[in-house]
Amino acid sequence: ANHPFTMKTFQIVTLFALIATSMAFAPNQTPQVTKAAFMKGAAASLPVAALSAPAFAMDSMVDALPSTTLSLQVQFGAYLAVLLGTFLPVLFLINLYIQTETRKAGAEDALNDEF
Repeated sequence: ANHPFTMKTFQIVTLFALIATSMAFAPNQTPQVTKAAFMKGAAASLPVAALSAPAFAMDSMVDALPSTTLSLQVQFGAYLAVLLGTFLPVLFLINLYIQTETRKAGAEDALNDEF
């Protein structure tokens, strides 16, 4: 009776994990190239001008490229992916080690007991 609820919870957690993973690789702000191209495309709404000129031609492409400070920024999703990708497996392995050692100690204790 509890199985559909558990499956739905798993699906929701998987969805959030997928969103967090995609956040790690998506920039927080729109690059300047896209903004300038959008503004130039919105300003040149004549179809004749769009056919005669290159699409979204820019005055200086070097000015519109992202700077080194923008390219070196790390998104929050990247931190989240690294932290969760590191700590969750480590915690699982620590838990597995403790459980294995506890079972081993319990088995040795059961063998040494005299009734």
